[in-house]
Amino acid sequence: MWPLTAEVPKGLLPLGGLPFVEYQIRQLAAIGVEEIVLTVGRSLVEAWADFAAGSPEDVHVRLAIEDEPLDTAGPVRAVLDSLDDRFFVLNGDVVLEADLAAVAAGAGEFGNLGLVEVDDTGAYGVVVVGEGGLVERFVEKPPGEAAPARTVNAGIYALSRDALAPYPPGRLSFEHVVFPDLAAAGGLGGVTLTGRWMDIGTPTLYLDTHGVVMTGGSGVHRPPSSHVAPVGVAPSGAWVWIAPDAAIAPGALVEESVVFAGASIGEGAVVRRAVIGPRARIERGVTVAGDSLVGADAVVGESCQLDHGARIAPGAVIGAGAVTFRPPE
Repeated sequence: MWPLTAEVPKGLLPLGGLPFVEYQIRQLAAIGVEEIVLTVGRSLVEAWADFAAGSPEDVHVRLAIEDEPLDTAGPVRAVLDSLDDRFFVLNGDVVLEADLAAVAAGAGEFGNLGLVEVDDTGAYGVVVVGEGGLVERFVEKPPGEAAPARTVNAGIYALSRDALAPYPPGRLSFEHVVFPDLAAAGGLGGVTLTGRWMDIGTPTLYLDTHGVVMTGGSGVHRPPSSHVAPVGVAPSGAWVWIAPDAAIAPGALVEESVVFAGASIGEGAVVRRAVIGPRARIERGVTVAGDSLVGADAVVGESCQLDHGARIAPGAVIGAGAVTFRPPE
């Protein structure tokens, strides 16, 4: 998601006006979780600290900062002594709107994996669960015709402290070490969930997921209309999310796009399937389309055309007509 993530951590990118990670926090709060630990790196830690200070949804949010990458389980092992005997672990880059409490109710002595069914098993590691609800084995990316199951890891776990206590602090992988060990010991359950995926890992997914949220498809957050009337209003039936203090000039068209705080869209500009970063300036007659991203404080000069996933660096200045897909008339 660079260049947007040069200033905003991916987990805090807005989705319908709500920081992405807050979708997870709201789900956890709804089932009684009162404290959440966000394990984050040093990069952009100030943004995470500002978010944690707000303690959304009446839960206490605190940070655990990694000075060096600890893989997927290492960050949890590092804070294990401060956790309850049973706790949830959620991957920070996707949200599954589902019944998270069901994961805690699974059959595993040491913990349970939240699973989802997929059509194409060739892109995932398949998790095979026996009749008693315990994970029997993992099969890496089997082709569909040979797949022993269609359930894959959803990135949602309910674990006990005993699941991680035997491992020393340091780098540690859930997928390659902890889960295979727990399955071999007969203590890892698997619970199949149904719900809606929220994924913002690429510009296309970010815009698609915004479309779901803005058209009422999320059960966690239903944003108010963000159309800026009477100018900058998307055509009937199209969605758009525009930060309250963004400026849309008369005659501009914005549809199926995200416009961050402080950005401006000039007269006659067309922004379609694109993301305009904080304080970026799109000048008169510009077209930005095709899942393109414009970074913070960038300037796209008059009559430029950005398409096909273009990414404009933060602070970059593109001169008038410098980027175009057709000759001037």
